[in-house]
Amino acid sequence: MDTMRFTRLSLKNWRNFKAVEDLPLCRRAFIVGPNAIGKSNLLDVFRFLRDLTLEGGGLSKAVESRGGMAAVRSLHARQKTDVMIRVDATNDAGMGWRYVLSFNRQDNKHPRPQVIEEKVWALNGGEPTNCLLDRPDKHDKQDPERLSQTALQQTTANQEFRGLAEFLRTVTYIHLVPQLLREEQAPLPTRLGTDPFGRDLLDRIRSTPPRFQKARLSRIQKVLKIVAPQLEELAFELDDVGRPHLAAKFKHWRGQGARQRETQFSDGTLRLIGLLWTMQEKAGPLLLEEPELSLHSGIVSKLAPFIHRAQMAADGRQVILSTHAEDLLSDPGISPEEVFLLQPAIEGSEIIAGAHHNQIQKLMSSGLLASEVVVPMTTMSQLDLFDRAQP
Repeated sequence: MDTMRFTRLSLKNWRNFKAVEDLPLCRRAFIVGPNAIGKSNLLDVFRFLRDLTLEGGGLSKAVESRGGMAAVRSLHARQKTDVMIRVDATNDAGMGWRYVLSFNRQDNKHPRPQVIEEKVWALNGGEPTNCLLDRPDKHDKQDPERLSQTALQQTTANQEFRGLAEFLRTVTYIHLVPQLLREEQAPLPTRLGTDPFGRDLLDRIRSTPPRFQKARLSRIQKVLKIVAPQLEELAFELDDVGRPHLAAKFKHWRGQGARQRETQFSDGTLRLIGLLWTMQEKAGPLLLEEPELSLHSGIVSKLAPFIHRAQMAADGRQVILSTHAEDLLSDPGISPEEVFLLQPAIEGSEIIAGAHHNQIQKLMSSGLLASEVVVPMTTMSQLDLFDRAQP
């Protein structure tokens, strides 16, 4: 199959969201909203699906790592408290799968999660054509213990849709914390998949074949030189005890220049390196949380078109990112179909697709930018009260 991506999402009782109905997703998705509205929780849906498929993961581990059912389930869930996730994953021709998972705790005495419903359809042209899985089935009824695991995580059960499991396994999330990288802190042993805070970035670079490693660092160096003209080269090296490092040469008044390692790089430089490296990795959807942090506004304003150019490659990754940066949303190439506005609702948060919102659609189609149309909609109604708050 061609490069796969998420094309539709529905949720029930997932964290902030009591209900999300059939959200269409493009190759780029910009999730915009005020603080504490659920942007991170929305990104976490895709991480959760990935965690179902990882070695050492699975349903119980994925729920446990998020604080248990009480933390995963929406506080607004009442009579019907099952958590439901439904996604479509297809290529550009609409070939792929639809996956539905509903789960809840087994019972009050047994808090571990249990599959309530699990279904997989094959999609053709974006439409379901063949049901490949429908649980609970007769085997589950004979042995209810089977419902403690999804079929997605079982190689003996996912043969007909193993491509779906392999796709979900390629989801990557990054929210690099420069201080953790500088201090050479090891990734948490309890994590699933790549470290979301970038602690394993140097190890990922080390594990890349030298030819690809050098080519990727060379491309990163060319980008860095645009924003830091004094940067002459960027290379990977090992120290005397075999620890991996990034090293850069900076030109100054001395002829040979000065060499620095990542421990001396600025926060913005480290975050930009992490972003640029991850964009080049051959994997599936990339989840970015506030990529504008620590970056100059001039760079932030170029991120959206940069992502678009990276996606033009045959294996370009889908990018789903959260932000409230006007500069990032100032690119005229951003369409209403790519923007998703999170707002408080009577119960939890709601997601408004820009393509389905008349005002957003009308204003952006008339030439206004997403920064001019969507960002003002995220202003908190009580923000003026902050002026009176006592320090």
